[in-house]
Amino acid sequence: MDFNDNDLLDIENDVYENIEEYLRTEVINISSPHFYENLVEDITNVIHDYWMDCGICDDEDYDEVETIVENLLDVYLDFSVIPRRSISYQSLVEPSEKNTNEMLDKINALKNLPQPKQKTKEWYEFRYNLITASNIWKALSSTAQRNSLIYEKCKPLNTFQSSTNTESAMHWGIKYEPLTVMWYEHVYQTKLDDFGCIMHPLYKCIGASPDGINTDPSNKVLFGRMVEIKNIVNRDITGSPKEEYWVQTQVQMETCDLEECDFVETRFKEHESEEQFYADEDHEYKGVILHFMFKTSNMTTDEISANLSAINSPNYKYMPFNIPRTKQSIDAWINEIKTTNQSEMILFSTLYWYLDEHSCVLIQRNRAWFQAAAPIIEDTWQTILKERTDGYQHRAAKKRAIKVEPNIHVDKIDDSTSQSIRNMPLMNSICLVKLDHDAFAEETL
Repeated sequence: MDFNDNDLLDIENDVYENIEEYLRTEVINISSPHFYENLVEDITNVIHDYWMDCGICDDEDYDEVETIVENLLDVYLDFSVIPRRSISYQSLVEPSEKNTNEMLDKINALKNLPQPKQKTKEWYEFRYNLITASNIWKALSSTAQRNSLIYEKCKPLNTFQSSTNTESAMHWGIKYEPLTVMWYEHVYQTKLDDFGCIMHPLYKCIGASPDGINTDPSNKVLFGRMVEIKNIVNRDITGSPKEEYWVQTQVQMETCDLEECDFVETRFKEHESEEQFYADEDHEYKGVILHFMFKTSNMTTDEISANLSAINSPNYKYMPFNIPRTKQSIDAWINEIKTTNQSEMILFSTLYWYLDEHSCVLIQRNRAWFQAAAPIIEDTWQTILKERTDGYQHRAAKKRAIKVEPNIHVDKIDDSTSQSIRNMPLMNSICLVKLDHDAFAEETL
């Protein structure tokens, strides 16, 4: 396709108008990792078909049209009021600095919000009356996922805490989240603070529990930036946040009125032995976790009941990053921690970890997306409140009927060579009858 300067200007305007319209009408779907792929495909199809009708191009030019749309989309997103879905750190040209005093006021306001003490009855009730950011994606997903969310939020509140399965994928994430925080603080020279569960100031049904917020004012770039952490076990780390995680970060930023969130993914692995750990020279980041359990032999029954949640949960001590990775230094740290905790806890195991893979991308607040999502979230909450009273059992997942194979019996009939078959299943079948064409023809003559 050959174009002059005026043609190129018209093409740019045409593509930009299509991109702008697509973002305006489809912004709710930007949560999908495939959003830009779908955008390019849809706009390419529209423009290619139109140009073919005008005689500007033919079928063989589709790939060239697609390239034009991709390139212009990349330019458009640099100036769009709707931010990119996520940005790699390598793509950040000029990281923005914050107004320190304004951000300090905002962080202090978040710290001073009243919250019930964790794991108490009041804390469970507080969360029961919220849709937390980690689950809100279900309200925006399929009918089945929305039903699942409504069903779970309608079920009676259960505050019973069972023992912890330390081998589960969920517990792996819990175990390594503090270590990811330590790694992030070490690498980016910052400080993260926890803010508990925060209620949205306008949408009282929304709650957010960010993994941390940068609170070191000396770090002008990261100060006030939220952090969301995912510790990966099996899936690939692609650098593109999964849909449910992207939704979670957007809701958290809206709830806390913050503009940025670092989405951090890490994959920690564990050495099988102490010897393997010290022989490892391939990994830059590695260390030790001490797994302690509380002693109960000197506790009364009432004391055990009052501290059941802590007793049933493992207690981990993480070696700081400033400890030299030598056996002498590590042994000295282990002995110090054991001595400090010997009156209340016993050392259950020593874990030797290494950081196998990591990713950190920036997600910016997308106000247009939240404006589109908020009515759906609010409508879902109203349904939850109604069905807590009127009934919610119809939302339960349908159980599949178990197919029972029949027991086939072959019985010998007395005093004969015949046999009878019982419980033979009926099968759909076709009966084929072969006709003798010649004989049939003779009979009809």
